[in-house]
Amino acid sequence: MESYVWNLVHELIKQDLHVEVICEETFGEFDSKIVIHKISRSHPRPRWKSMRRFRRLVTQYVSDNFKGRYVLIHSHERSNCHHVTTFHGPPINSPKTFLRRLLTSRRVSAWEQMEKDELLYASATQILAVSTIVKNQLLDLYPELSSKQINIAHPGIDPQPIGRREYNQNPEMPKKFVFVGKEWKRKGLDLAIEILEGLQKQWTLDVFGPSREDLPLRFVAHPLINIEGWRQTIPWEEYEVLIHPARQEPFGMVVAEARYHGVKVLTSSVVGSVELGFRDLAVLDLKSPIREWVKALERLTA
Repeated sequence: MESYVWNLVHELIKQDLHVEVICEETFGEFDSKIVIHKISRSHPRPRWKSMRRFRRLVTQYVSDNFKGRYVLIHSHERSNCHHVTTFHGPPINSPKTFLRRLLTSRRVSAWEQMEKDELLYASATQILAVSTIVKNQLLDLYPELSSKQINIAHPGIDPQPIGRREYNQNPEMPKKFVFVGKEWKRKGLDLAIEILEGLQKQWTLDVFGPSREDLPLRFVAHPLINIEGWRQTIPWEEYEVLIHPARQEPFGMVVAEARYHGVKVLTSSVVGSVELGFRDLAVLDLKSPIREWVKALERLTA
């Protein structure tokens, strides 16, 4: 069970709703009022086959156990028996020429069909997109969605006490920046490093997510870059600015998390969560020259 599903169902329980969850496995404790239905686990690889089998098992389970019951089925996966689906994006489907369709792999074709079923299946009447960016992408790719309800549902931040200290009380103290994202190419690590190199002073960038083996040698050996790898939690209190020049980001939970912890953010305009209007947030077009990114970072740290 994904963490956002865990949080959602517990909030629904607080609203005095009866909640039942169909999943392969759970992590941690959950409210005893929640009824858990476990189906058999699929082999994780290849992922598209695993998802297709999961979908088949869920559909069969719903047919066998929920027939005749008045239920509202909310899916977070590529299912085809739901009434509401949360679409986290980005969409895998894209406009194709005839030649590109011929060359599309079986794996990609399977994901595209599952995505189409998730959105357009007859029972699905409500689509929840995590941002306006995702909503517009879906409407462009699937004009048929105009007949369904499609609304924005921003993911939430898990509230917890923050012991944030004031960062950089001494203007001569070296600034410390952070980059977070295992999918480092999509999230713009190369651009983040270019921005760092454009600064007049030598400030460091800690990178969370990818391992040293995942990255080019020029990043690993860079004197200003510290590769921290994957961590369960980010020590936000150690940083002044999150640098997140993503090339494609349906929502960008890391932006919301950084601002929640008082960390300023430099990000691109294709990040869905910027529409929430956070303070201490600098947003630039991806095509902006490096000098503009550098100036924006300097303004954030002034």
